[in-house]
Amino acid sequence: MRRPAGWVGRFWSAKYGGRLLRELLLLAVMLQLYKYVRFLVNDRTDVAFENARLVLRWEHALLLDSEATLQQMVLPHHALVVALNRYYVSFHFMGTVVFLVWAFIRSLPDYVKLRSVLLVVTLVGLAIHVLFPLAPPRMMPGFVDTMARFGPNPYHSAGVREFANQFAAMPSLHVGWSLIVAYGVIRISRSRLRWAVLLHPVMTSVAVVLTGNHYWLDGIVAAGLVAWAIWLLYRPAEVYRRRYAPAEPAAAA
Repeated sequence: MRRPAGWVGRFWSAKYGGRLLRELLLLAVMLQLYKYVRFLVNDRTDVAFENARLVLRWEHALLLDSEATLQQMVLPHHALVVALNRYYVSFHFMGTVVFLVWAFIRSLPDYVKLRSVLLVVTLVGLAIHVLFPLAPPRMMPGFVDTMARFGPNPYHSAGVREFANQFAAMPSLHVGWSLIVAYGVIRISRSRLRWAVLLHPVMTSVAVVLTGNHYWLDGIVAAGLVAWAIWLLYRPAEVYRRRYAPAEPAAAA
């Protein structure tokens, strides 16, 4: 029987089929780890709120404490707030999954590195969540929980409440993952329109702040973490290639 050509054939082949199975298993392990981290901070509510007050003081010193003012400006526009809520709820996970599938199909070597960047950022982020539990702005005085007021509110679901860690504001994995998606699309795609993907991290940063789910510092820390992970996983290989790759043979005269 003839195998289908192109990217369909990659999934058909045992090589890519086995790789896909390992990637799905890795994703399942990461989800379980994320769920486990939630239980490590369940009894640290007081610490999470004290850290939130600390972050607000830091932002005030850095002239970044504009979240509440900006939120009050958009609250009268209910349709906009609901759209931001939906963007926050939907694009974080589904957008990243779609990107990973696309990268897997388009360029497996790039996919492997980008997936590794995602894992490093997520693992370090989870460690920070444990060491520095942080209540989001929507739980603090002067802020509004837009998901609870306008919907949709994923925390109404018992399954989401059991899975999600609501004291994991810093770093913002929403912002971190969106930056990885943007970097990956720009690196892999050759389309002239690929730079439009930068709207994704911009929209994500705006959405997480205006919905009261993150502070500006959460996104800034996430961006620094992504930059470090990309440098860590890309630069050593590129330096090695420049230093030790065999020289091209001289063309015959």
